[in-house]
Amino acid sequence: MLKFKYIIFLICLCFLFKAQNVVSSKVYINTCYQDHQCFSFSNGAYIFYDEGSHDLYVKIDFALFKTGNDSLDAWIKDLEETKLLFKGYLSAEKLVSLSQHNYKSTIINGLIYFNNTSHAHSIEFTMFEISDAGILRSDNKNDYFDRINANLQFSFSPKEFKLNKKPHHLKKPISIAIYRGYINPIKPGMDFWIKP
Repeated sequence: MLKFKYIIFLICLCFLFKAQNVVSSKVYINTCYQDHQCFSFSNGAYIFYDEGSHDLYVKIDFALFKTGNDSLDAWIKDLEETKLLFKGYLSAEKLVSLSQHNYKSTIINGLIYFNNTSHAHSIEFTMFEISDAGILRSDNKNDYFDRINANLQFSFSPKEFKLNKKPHHLKKPISIAIYRGYINPIKPGMDFWIKP
């Protein structure tokens, strides 16, 4: 009976995500752990934009970086327990001034919420409009956000978010980069996506 309830819950969750058309973005994470360069790729990043408040949100789910191989996943175990959320202000004028084949780069100041801690941070954010032909779009709904992609990167110290006190004692800076990320407009009912 418990398995049946779990399956029903997963089906409902899939329909909820599909109904909201939330598109994930590829994200790269890199750090040094026990004198080894460690990195991983995942589709575990989500970028949101609230047209009303002009807030930009970037959410990263580190649990999606796990490979299933314990020796490869050891360094990420200290990150997977909570999701990282960046919230910053992005002027609407920067979005509307984009046109095909050009880009805008900016530094967005905001806060990173991670591991029950928050710190002021800046991210380097580059927006560009992709082809109008529709082939590169995420859903072909003729939505302005459907034609924008974004590159962004930032790094932080594990000490800022008390990750150095966890079992694997991460000490080296953690770098995060999203390439050709999709910007999802915030719609009613999507508040849970942007909560720390």
